[in-house]
Amino acid sequence: MKRKKASAAAAEFDADEPSQAPLPLEAFSGDVCAALTARYGRSTAPQHRHLLASAAAIRSILVDDGLPVTPASYLSPAVSALQAAGPADPAAASALASLLAILLPHIPSSSSSLPPASASESATALAALLSSPDASQLPTGTVRSVVKSLGYLALHVDAAADWDAVAAPLGALLAASVDQRAKVRRCAQESAEKLFAYLKHCGCGKKASNAAIGMFEKHILSAKSHVNLNSDASEGKEVEAANMIGAMAVLVPFLSKKAMEMVFSEIYELLSPCFSPLTRHVLKLMETLLDHLKAENVESELANLIPLLLAYLHYDEKKPDDTIVAALQLMRNCLVKLVGRPTLWMEALPSAFEAVSGYLILDRKCSEDIARLLQDCINSHIDRNIILTGSQLCDHDYESLNDGAAVKSICLSINNMLCASASPPDSILTIVLVLFLKLGEHSYVFMKHIILTLSQIAIKIGKGSQRNNVEECIGAAVISVGPDKILSLIPIAFDVDRLTCSNTWLLPILDKYIYGASLQQFLECIVPLAESVQKASSRVKIARKCEDLQSLTDQLWNLLPAFCHFPVDVCQNFGSLSKLLLEMLKCDRYLYKPAVKALQVQLSFKDIYISFLMFYELIFSCCWNYNAAHAFSQTTCFIFSQQLVDGTRRLSSSDKYGDMSVELSALFSSKIINFSCSNLEGCSKKDARKNMKVLASHSVDLLCTITEYFLDSSPEKRVHLKEALRCLAQLSGSTSISNLFLSLVKRLGLEDTHLEQENLECQANEVDKKDEGSTDVAEEKNKKRSLLMELISTFAETADEDLLDLLFGFVKSSLLNNKPCESKALFALSIILKEHNVYSLARLDEIMMLLHGIKTHLDNGVLEGQLLCYQYLLVHMIKVNEENTSKKAFLILNELIVALKSKKESRRLAYDVLLAISNSLRSSESNSEDSDIQRLFTMVS
Repeated sequence: MKRKKASAAAAEFDADEPSQAPLPLEAFSGDVCAALTARYGRSTAPQHRHLLASAAAIRSILVDDGLPVTPASYLSPAVSALQAAGPADPAAASALASLLAILLPHIPSSSSSLPPASASESATALAALLSSPDASQLPTGTVRSVVKSLGYLALHVDAAADWDAVAAPLGALLAASVDQRAKVRRCAQESAEKLFAYLKHCGCGKKASNAAIGMFEKHILSAKSHVNLNSDASEGKEVEAANMIGAMAVLVPFLSKKAMEMVFSEIYELLSPCFSPLTRHVLKLMETLLDHLKAENVESELANLIPLLLAYLHYDEKKPDDTIVAALQLMRNCLVKLVGRPTLWMEALPSAFEAVSGYLILDRKCSEDIARLLQDCINSHIDRNIILTGSQLCDHDYESLNDGAAVKSICLSINNMLCASASPPDSILTIVLVLFLKLGEHSYVFMKHIILTLSQIAIKIGKGSQRNNVEECIGAAVISVGPDKILSLIPIAFDVDRLTCSNTWLLPILDKYIYGASLQQFLECIVPLAESVQKASSRVKIARKCEDLQSLTDQLWNLLPAFCHFPVDVCQNFGSLSKLLLEMLKCDRYLYKPAVKALQVQLSFKDIYISFLMFYELIFSCCWNYNAAHAFSQTTCFIFSQQLVDGTRRLSSSDKYGDMSVELSALFSSKIINFSCSNLEGCSKKDARKNMKVLASHSVDLLCTITEYFLDSSPEKRVHLKEALRCLAQLSGSTSISNLFLSLVKRLGLEDTHLEQENLECQANEVDKKDEGSTDVAEEKNKKRSLLMELISTFAETADEDLLDLLFGFVKSSLLNNKPCESKALFALSIILKEHNVYSLARLDEIMMLLHGIKTHLDNGVLEGQLLCYQYLLVHMIKVNEENTSKKAFLILNELIVALKSKKESRRLAYDVLLAISNSLRSSESNSEDSDIQRLFTMVS
């Protein structure tokens, strides 16, 4: 008995049709049977034997009738034979269906090869076969092959001329697209999708839509009547409805507007608060419909849909994660569609945050996707400019507004999520971070309790990635509301009696995330606190306690550079800051380091303010000629926006703001979607002028005072002070630097260094005859001269020609008359040569004679300085490529070759110089990069 059942099952085999790879008909003169025999002749599979037998039988008929044995000739006999076999002979039907599926792609699409009438006749026959009551008895593979062939034939029917010819095939495909067999259903949906696209192109889209609506209505009524029942019958109906909804989702792009509206108005009613077999399909269909419908066409339906979605979003562990994400995404898209109804988000978003809180708290797999969607909602709908119509509003006024109440409700839900977990998941923290940055300074009104909750979590939680994420949230709060308001909520206070300080964990966060703060706050709050701790540490006798207090003092003083990141009160408080900086720079222990860093940060805005002024002046001049302004306004804005990126938070265009967002977003490791910070404000022309004026008014005094400190400082401290002097030199101007340098030369008693510009030979002969007096006096002068050389290397970068003459004269005289200062003089000269190529080439002969007269002996410092000078000179000469410099370039190469042949240390220095020259020519911005480097290779070879 079991064997008979197995044999019957084998006869009704549910195998896929044979391989659909194109037949090599050309090799067999178009003979289908021969091509099939060549492919499947050796196979012992039953389906292949049936296939070959069917093909041979049809070929025999064609030959007897005198017809060609081409694929087109096989069509009609194969369809007739398939119709005759039907469910009664499943093996034959399967073979004939497979034969059709193989042959049809080989029939040319031209009307001569496959006339519409022939295609219509065959399609109608196949549609009748699929629609017959016995069709359900056919194997899955057979039905799928028939559906595939029907879809192909229907595309060749002239639907515009004869709708009836395509109506039956269309109906059969729609019916098959809801078949219970997944393979049949997928194949039918693919064929139906192609057919609907064809019909829409032919102008029959409305009729096709009506046919789809007919199928939809047939199943939707049954689904609605069984949606809340739990019987087996209702489960079967739900499966049918789910298949129908899946088929409709495929056809949506080709439906008429009226049909889509009708489907949308019916389908959303199938969504229930609990999960069902229909839920996933309903959400997908509504999402697809929403992409193709305008809001005004389904506005009332969307408003009714949002409460249904919110009801489904409430936590239930039985609901699949993907349906929760799909429902939230659909709600987000509904709110985007209904952007003209701003009150809607005020009702929906707070409820959505509350509804999905369970998934976020439990950190379900979908929590990251939920967080991403909520971020989108925050960025799309919460606008601080709408929430707050004026800065005069008090806290009570904020919360009395509808949108303010909505934001307050959202923040309350978020705070509840944070309180529900000792270690909040990253998804919740990312939402908090984005909301801080979106609300900007107004976070203080709505998110005050969240800041306090985060502080409590930060105190309790240990080190690790989780703590880092909490600190990033607090850092976002610091950026948004400013350190003053953060410290009002989480005060850092020092108890003089107990020698303890509260909330010191906040200091590293402030150091990293302070942007746009007030200099006044540092001067009035942080400085007194730091001084108080410093005094207490000096009185403590316990070494461990003293170290702790000193470390705390360092942390407080180290906040100064952070407060100099884009300060908002440069005009008002830079004078007071400069006084503090000078006091700090006097300190030899540690304070000069944060002071120098703060000065560098603050003075880096000089270029920013200059760029702002240039930007405004250019726009003003362009406005006199509208056409010219319109022609290159985009280019102008882009160029200047790029110049403003490096140092200012107060940007004035969306492009500049985007670049600044990149800088700020680098502070956060969280996955922030569409990073934005509402606290970035525009800088006016008036502000830029004021800031430039203030910086310039203090720069000369600072330059002179810090130079005095430089002369009396240790070598370690001088390294840091030089960075500050370099920044001040850029702002002070060459005239001020020249006056300062001359006064230093006079005060240090080095006037004799400035010799008259006599010929080098005479001066060289006088070097050995010069007597410096006593050894002590000579050594003291050499130290002073070396200090001035260090200053020259600092000032040379921004010097104009007059100042360069002064500096070069001093260097030259030192090289000719003071052997102990040769290495530092050469380094200073190398900076002049590096930064000023035009000046260097103008004095090329003089510089070459000067360098050639230096004897390096055994001093590697002197050799290194000399080779550095040769390096920059050679690069300049190769780039200008002038005939009068080529001989001198070879002289330099000869010096390098001599060094390569010398002792080991000299060879290493020469190799380094050659490598640096090659890299400089390769990285050159000149268009002649290839020729520059090639010229060097040619000279070396």
